[in-house]
Amino acid sequence: MAAKNITKYTPGFNISDVQKKYNIKKIIKLSSNENPFISDKVSKYINNTKHSLNLYPDSKPNKLQSIIARNVGFKMNEKNIILGNGSNEILEFITRQTLNSSTEAIIPKHSFLVYEIISKLQDAKIVVSKPDFNKDSPNYLGIDLDSVKNKISTNTRLIFLANPANPTGTYIKLSEIDRFLSSLPQKITVIIDEAYYEYLNPNKDKSAVSLIKKYKNLFVTRSFSKIYGLASLRIGYGISSEKNIEKLRLYKQPFNTNLFAQKAAEIAINDHHFVNESKKNNDSALFDLIQLFDELSIRYLGTHCNFITFEVGKDSKALFEYLLKKGIVVRPLENYKLSTYLRVSLGTRTEMNTFKKQLKLFYHVKV
Repeated sequence: MAAKNITKYTPGFNISDVQKKYNIKKIIKLSSNENPFISDKVSKYINNTKHSLNLYPDSKPNKLQSIIARNVGFKMNEKNIILGNGSNEILEFITRQTLNSSTEAIIPKHSFLVYEIISKLQDAKIVVSKPDFNKDSPNYLGIDLDSVKNKISTNTRLIFLANPANPTGTYIKLSEIDRFLSSLPQKITVIIDEAYYEYLNPNKDKSAVSLIKKYKNLFVTRSFSKIYGLASLRIGYGISSEKNIEKLRLYKQPFNTNLFAQKAAEIAINDHHFVNESKKNNDSALFDLIQLFDELSIRYLGTHCNFITFEVGKDSKALFEYLLKKGIVVRPLENYKLSTYLRVSLGTRTEMNTFKKQLKLFYHVKV
């Protein structure tokens, strides 16, 4: 397939570029859904000067895979886990295994752009399902499973479902996913991307990992880039049946995750205090920002992640530029077919107070 047919993934604005363009020293980056905090235990490990940098990392990090398996629960073991250079790499493995020029992938509209990119690299046909258009639904513009099902053809081999979803922040109940999976032919592989799962309430929002033993065509992917605060180290993982994971290992390079990523992930997943504090900060920032949006009559989409996507209308570019000039970087969403929306990541209390102040000033509200 010609490269011109593949939309290039565009990450959030680079901090140094914004500093140079607007001659601003202090930049608040709220564009890439990163955790604003770093685990002290991870920092202590990274700052240790005695690292074996001359040696290759562990090619089979069984200890980390076992720790992950225990953490996700549902009687998973290390053979149910595969590590990747970010969960993106796991998505690539599954796509390479599943798709070719005679197959189709179904991707819900407003999904993570990487799904389309990696599917097109396999020359597969992209089929886009419609979002939920019910404006009264908490799932507004999120995934409509009925539309996904209606798009299935004899050539469908892969379906991508992010839950919670980026950039909409919406969440589908596990019971709905269960019913959906039960209606599919086994030849269709389904990926449930749970990169933001840790921001949910585990008492009521259950993981699709609980369905892996029931559905042999199911993969779940997770990331250490979000609540665990390891975005720069690039590490994530996939979960599926032992048979599926064994086949997927054929696509993995021997040393695809580095020494720091492996050890930092091991430390971070066991740093329960850090994870809990990160979630508390996120919940507090989310609550405060929703209050402001309600005061300003600003519509926002699902609120299950560490960001909020909000509707600005025709002023979206103006607000984006205004915030940039104030040293605040948020995310425009033209690439996601949401040109009238912006996405803001949830930062520290100080960062969010600055963002809220500038938002009020833009809308001529007294601060």
